Amino acid sequence: MIFSKKEQRNASDTRMELTKEYNKSLLSFSFPCSSEFPYNCPVTCCALTIVFSGTVGNIAVVASMIRRKLYKKTSHTCILVLALTDLLSLLLYATRECLYFPNEDYFLQNFGLSDGFCVMFFVSDNTPYLGSCWNVVFLAYERYVLVTNPLVYMEKHTYRIVLIRAVVAFILMAAMNVCYSVIMTRMSKCPGFILHPSFYAFISVPTILSALFLLLYFHCAKIRKLHRINSVEGRHIRNLHNLSNMTRTVYVIVLVFIVSQIPYLIFDVISIYESFEYVVWPEEYYDVILHVSIIVFSINYAINPFIYWITPLRTKFKRNKPPSTVPLNATALSLDKY
Repeated sequence: MIFSKKEQRNASDTRMELTKEYNKSLLSFSFPCSSEFPYNCPVTCCALTIVFSGTVGNIAVVASMIRRKLYKKTSHTCILVLALTDLLSLLLYATRECLYFPNEDYFLQNFGLSDGFCVMFFVSDNTPYLGSCWNVVFLAYERYVLVTNPLVYMEKHTYRIVLIRAVVAFILMAAMNVCYSVIMTRMSKCPGFILHPSFYAFISVPTILSALFLLLYFHCAKIRKLHRINSVEGRHIRNLHNLSNMTRTVYVIVLVFIVSQIPYLIFDVISIYESFEYVVWPEEYYDVILHVSIIVFSINYAINPFIYWITPLRTKFKRNKPPSTVPLNATALSLDKY
């Protein structure tokens, strides 16, 4: 087919206009709820509200523990470490989903993305998430040892051990993410691997499944041990009764963690299947599970301060303080348990 010069000129002008519009879209920054933003506006607003509430709540928990020096109690140190990793996870999660991912083309066009940036981004984004998962496991482990072997717990499980264990776990997760991301920069061009969900799934799915297995194991082993000592009476049984509030709180935290991981596990498993060119779900279902995951994932890191308030960690008697001096505000009540 032969086009006239006028038609060719019009087609050329059209291509130039489309190119200008595309370059303009690359240079424009997408804000939440804008027309270019990839996520549904109500979902985005809900997620940001949850992130804000969780950030304030976790900061309040950390500040209260430091001000009242409750971090010297083993169980409270576990909660403090969990609050810190939850806070870091919330801030990085909001940055990733609301700033970087929707504006990846903008950053690539204006600043460029080196391999070093991709490694740093992947490590800083994924390490707090995995570290928080293991801190939940450590919290459940503390309850398991306290209930099943209180003498060992009192002798060997100190707040220093909790801090050292959390730092070592965080460093190991960071080292694992560094090695994985360096390998991925050799296999997939940056920033491709930090955008594709399957690359996160290959490392997050085994970690989360391991954490879920350990949580289930600690719970079943603890129940089995309690059945064995159910007929025993004395100080140990009284201690179990006094520690019921903290144990109940840990149960709620673990339950929320397990439920919150299910949507993202489904999302990650589907991403792994898609990486091998298996089509599992239609695109609209994939989009739905993504939006559900965004909400539930945010709730997991934001809800713990409210769990402490709903299931207060109270005792009738406190060390070095008469009963009349027990604080009455909700935050203090939630942090007074051994």
